[in-house]
Amino acid sequence: MISDESFHSIYMRDWKTSVCPKKVVLEKYMKNTDFKKLLSSDSDFDIRNCDSIYASLNQRIISPNVTYIGQINYDIKLVIDDSLVYRITDIKDGIDTVSGRSGPGKWIIMNNIKSLVINGHKLDNSKTPLSFNIPTKLGKVIKKK
Repeated sequence: MISDESFHSIYMRDWKTSVCPKKVVLEKYMKNTDFKKLLSSDSDFDIRNCDSIYASLNQRIISPNVTYIGQINYDIKLVIDDSLVYRITDIKDGIDTVSGRSGPGKWIIMNNIKSLVINGHKLDNSKTPLSFNIPTKLGKVIKKK
Protein backbone atom coordinates (compact mmCIF):
# COMPACT_ATOMS: atom_id res chain seq x y z
CA MET A 1 0.00 0.00 0.00
CA ILE A 2 1.20 3.52 -0.76
CA SER A 3 0.12 6.53 1.30
CA ASP A 4 0.94 10.21 0.89
CA GLU A 5 0.13 11.04 4.53
CA SER A 6 2.73 12.99 6.51
CA PHE A 7 1.83 11.18 9.75
CA HIS A 8 -1.03 9.26 11.36
CA SER A 9 -1.13 10.47 14.97
CA ILE A 10 0.64 12.22 17.82
CA TYR A 11 1.30 9.99 20.84
CA MET A 12 1.61 11.93 24.09
CA ARG A 13 3.63 9.48 26.24
CA ASP A 14 3.71 9.40 30.05
CA TRP A 15 0.63 11.60 30.34
CA LYS A 16 0.41 10.95 34.15
CA THR A 17 -2.95 12.60 34.70
CA SER A 18 -6.57 11.57 34.27
CA VAL A 19 -7.31 14.91 32.60
CA CYS A 20 -8.09 14.58 28.92
CA PRO A 21 -7.00 17.45 26.65
CA LYS A 22 -9.94 19.44 25.33
CA LYS A 23 -8.13 21.66 22.83
CA VAL A 24 -5.21 20.90 20.53
CA VAL A 25 -3.74 23.38 18.05
CA LEU A 26 -1.06 22.45 15.52
CA GLU A 27 0.64 25.43 13.89
CA LYS A 28 2.91 24.96 10.88
CA TYR A 29 5.76 27.46 10.50
CA MET A 30 8.27 28.01 7.75
CA LYS A 31 11.33 25.94 8.65
CA ASN A 32 14.19 27.69 10.46
CA THR A 33 12.32 30.98 11.07
CA ASP A 34 12.23 30.62 14.88
CA PHE A 35 8.43 30.27 14.69
CA LYS A 36 7.94 33.71 13.16
CA LYS A 37 6.42 32.84 9.74
CA LEU A 38 3.13 31.03 10.32
CA LEU A 39 2.00 28.90 7.36
CA SER A 40 -1.23 27.46 8.78
CA SER A 41 -3.04 26.50 11.95
CA ASP A 42 -5.35 23.54 12.64
CA SER A 43 -7.45 22.60 15.65
CA ASP A 44 -9.50 19.72 14.20
CA PHE A 45 -8.24 16.69 16.14
CA ASP A 46 -9.65 13.52 17.64
CA ILE A 47 -8.29 12.85 21.14
CA ARG A 48 -8.30 9.21 22.27
CA ASN A 49 -7.34 7.02 25.23
CA CYS A 50 -9.13 9.30 27.70
CA ASP A 51 -11.47 6.65 29.14
CA SER A 52 -10.50 5.04 32.44
CA ILE A 53 -10.02 1.65 30.74
CA TYR A 54 -6.93 3.13 29.05
CA ALA A 55 -5.40 4.51 32.28
CA SER A 56 -2.68 1.85 32.36
CA LEU A 57 -1.42 2.96 28.92
CA ASN A 58 -0.54 6.36 30.38
CA GLN A 59 -0.84 8.17 27.05
CA ARG A 60 -3.17 10.24 24.90
CA ILE A 61 -3.45 9.77 21.15
CA ILE A 62 -4.13 12.89 19.11
CA SER A 63 -5.14 12.26 15.50
CA PRO A 64 -5.79 14.93 12.90
CA ASN A 65 -9.22 14.89 11.27
CA VAL A 66 -7.59 16.62 8.30
CA THR A 67 -4.95 14.64 6.41
CA TYR A 68 -1.47 16.14 6.27
CA ILE A 69 0.16 15.32 2.93
CA GLY A 70 3.81 14.77 1.95
CA GLN A 71 7.08 15.13 3.74
CA ILE A 72 7.26 17.49 6.71
CA ASN A 73 9.28 20.48 5.47
CA TYR A 74 8.15 22.88 8.19
CA ASP A 75 8.48 23.43 11.95
CA ILE A 76 5.54 22.65 14.23
CA LYS A 77 4.19 24.29 17.35
CA LEU A 78 1.78 21.98 19.18
CA VAL A 79 -0.31 23.66 21.88
CA ILE A 80 -2.45 21.63 24.27
CA ASP A 81 -5.25 23.28 26.27
CA ASP A 82 -3.52 26.67 25.98
CA SER A 83 -1.19 25.48 28.75
CA LEU A 84 1.52 23.25 27.22
CA VAL A 85 3.58 24.02 24.13
CA TYR A 86 5.85 21.74 22.12
CA ARG A 87 8.16 23.46 19.61
CA ILE A 88 9.10 20.75 17.12
CA THR A 89 12.03 21.42 14.81
CA ASP A 90 14.71 19.61 12.82
CA ILE A 91 12.26 16.91 11.72
CA LYS A 92 14.14 14.20 9.81
CA ASP A 93 11.74 12.24 7.65
CA GLY A 94 11.59 10.48 4.32
CA ILE A 95 9.57 8.08 2.21
CA ASP A 96 10.21 4.49 3.30
CA THR A 97 8.59 1.05 3.57
CA VAL A 98 7.49 -0.05 7.04
CA SER A 99 5.26 -2.70 8.54
CA GLY A 100 1.67 -1.49 8.39
CA ARG A 101 -0.75 -1.22 11.29
CA SER A 102 -2.99 -3.96 9.86
CA GLY A 103 -0.76 -6.85 10.90
CA PRO A 104 2.34 -8.85 10.01
CA GLY A 105 3.16 -9.16 6.33
CA LYS A 106 1.34 -5.92 5.52
CA TRP A 107 3.62 -3.16 4.28
CA ILE A 108 3.04 0.52 3.70
CA ILE A 109 5.11 3.04 1.78
CA MET A 110 4.76 6.49 3.29
CA ASN A 111 6.52 9.31 5.04
CA ASN A 112 8.49 8.13 8.08
CA ILE A 113 9.53 10.41 10.93
CA LYS A 114 13.01 9.28 11.97
CA SER A 115 14.02 11.97 14.47
CA LEU A 116 13.05 15.42 15.68
CA VAL A 117 13.89 18.07 18.25
CA ILE A 118 11.23 19.08 20.81
CA ASN A 119 11.90 22.16 22.92
CA GLY A 120 15.65 21.61 22.45
CA HIS A 121 15.64 17.84 23.13
CA LYS A 122 16.71 15.59 20.24
CA LEU A 123 14.55 12.45 20.01
CA ASP A 124 14.82 9.22 18.06
CA ASN A 125 11.38 8.56 16.55
CA SER A 126 12.30 5.37 14.65
CA LYS A 127 10.14 3.07 16.82
CA THR A 128 6.94 4.92 15.78
CA PRO A 129 7.87 6.22 12.32
CA LEU A 130 4.29 6.79 11.14
CA SER A 131 3.45 9.04 14.10
CA PHE A 132 5.01 11.60 16.42
CA ASN A 133 6.09 10.06 19.75
CA ILE A 134 6.26 12.90 22.29
CA PRO A 135 7.17 12.54 25.98
CA THR A 136 4.69 14.79 27.78
CA LYS A 137 7.37 16.04 30.21
CA LEU A 138 9.09 17.95 27.38
CA GLY A 139 6.19 20.42 27.19
CA LYS A 140 6.81 24.00 28.26
CA VAL A 141 4.14 25.47 30.52
CA ILE A 142 2.53 28.56 29.05
CA LYS A 143 2.34 31.22 31.74
CA LYS A 144 -1.08 32.81 32.12
CA LYS A 145 -1.15 36.58 31.74
